[in-house]
This record gives sequence, structure tokens and C-alpha cells, in this order.
Amino acid sequence: MTMDAQQTLAAIGEPTRYRIVLLLAEAPRTVGEVAESLGALQPQTTKHLQALEAAGIVRIHRLGRRRVASLDRAALARLADRLQTLAAETADSATDDATLAAYEQAITAETGRGDASGSRAVRLERLLPAAPADVWAAWTDPALAAQWWAPRHFTVAACEIAPTADAPVRLVLREGDGAEYTSIGRVVEASPATRLVYELAPVGAAGAPLFRAVHTVEFTSVPGDSAATRVTLDLDVSAVEEGAASAVAGLEPGWAQLLEGLAAVLARP
Repeated sequence: MTMDAQQTLAAIGEPTRYRIVLLLAEAPRTVGEVAESLGALQPQTTKHLQALEAAGIVRIHRLGRRRVASLDRAALARLADRLQTLAAETADSATDDATLAAYEQAITAETGRGDASGSRAVRLERLLPAAPADVWAAWTDPALAAQWWAPRHFTVAACEIAPTADAPVRLVLREGDGAEYTSIGRVVEASPATRLVYELAPVGAAGAPLFRAVHTVEFTSVPGDSAATRVTLDLDVSAVEEGAASAVAGLEPGWAQLLEGLAAVLARP
């Protein structure tokens, strides 16, 4: 028979019915034996057994005047297979799980800092499959930047950046439920295909940045490979406002995902 996994789990999830499943896993029992083991009235036990039978995991054998309940082990095996399928790890799920765990640990560490408003420094490096000029364009052209400047499960709702000193930088990320998160800043220094320095930080409820974050990006050509660039990103964080721990903690895991996304965009034919 076809199994409705949700119906089956709902049936087993009821405490008394789960006890019945455990009893029948040991051996078949008459309805009276099940009721006696539960310390329940037989009519109540019969209703629970009927619910389990309807869910397809218990069989009621009508043997003359006797009613004997047994576990449908094949049905439970199918349910186990379904749960095993759900539990199977994919490359994407492994990435998501690892990122969430790292983010949670980073928030815990950030929250426990003694100097909450002090400075922090983060460095990330990545070898990218494109020439420095192409990586520079992907970073400073808003249309190109919007293709990768969002962590997994977010989209870029708005992106503003220009490779000119004092140009505004604005990024709006949208989550699947429609929630939006805005970051603002400005370009400090722009040396085409070589070095880009800008400030960018998320804003709080009042519209002011939650901290100061200076991003210094170095674009270095790779000797012997004109179609590769080594990018070094230094993040210098200071002036952290109270309650900004999760935003600060998300910088490193977030940028690790962004650089992966940038590499994927640059690798497209």
C-alpha cells in the first residue's frame, strides 16, 4: 500500500500509540493484551489500534472472535527509507549546515567578547578564475556585483557601487520571507584592477551603521596564468554598537560564501 509518511508519523507521535508500536515490536498481541499492558480500557485501546491500522503500520487480524494486532514491519521499513532519504546529505545541505554551525559559533564568540566595541580584523583570500580586470569589473559594476553579492538563500534587491573615491555604496539583501537588510557606506580608494577600499556596514532600526567596517580588496595577477587573480580581502571592524554581535559575527562566514559565489559567476562561459 502507498504510505502517507505524514499521517504515519502523526499516528506514531501520539504517546499511547507509540507505546503500542513498542509493544507490538516485541510480538503480536490481542487487543485485550494490549489494553492490559497499557492499563487502559479496551474500547480506548481499540480506537488507538484502529488509528494505527488506518495509518498502515498495524494489522488487525480478525481470527474468529479474536482480534490480534501485529506490526507491519514492511511499512515501518518504508517509513525508515523515507526518513533516510530526508536525512541524506547533499553538497548544498552540507554547505548550509556547516555555514550555520560556523555562524552560530561566531555569534557565541562575539557575544562573549570583553571589548564589545573594540576592533576586529578578518582576512580572506581566494584564487579566482578570471583576469584582474574582469574580477575588478565584477566587484565594481552594480549589475555584475548583484549576481554574486548575496549569501546563499538571499537575493540582491538593490546594489549601488562605483569605482570612484567617495562614491556611495549601498546593498540591500532580501531573504526568502521578504525581509530586507540594508548596508551602506562609501568608496575610500579605487585603483582599477589593483586595489579597492570601501566602507560598508549594515544599518540598525534608526538607519545608522551598526559598526564601521573598512573593506580592503587587493587584486593580484598570478604569474604564468593571465586568466587567474588572487584576491585578498581585509576587513577592519571598529565602533561596534550594542546588539550588533550577530552582524559582526556574520562577516567572515558571509564573505566566505560571497567569494564562492563570485568564483561561480566568473567561471561561467
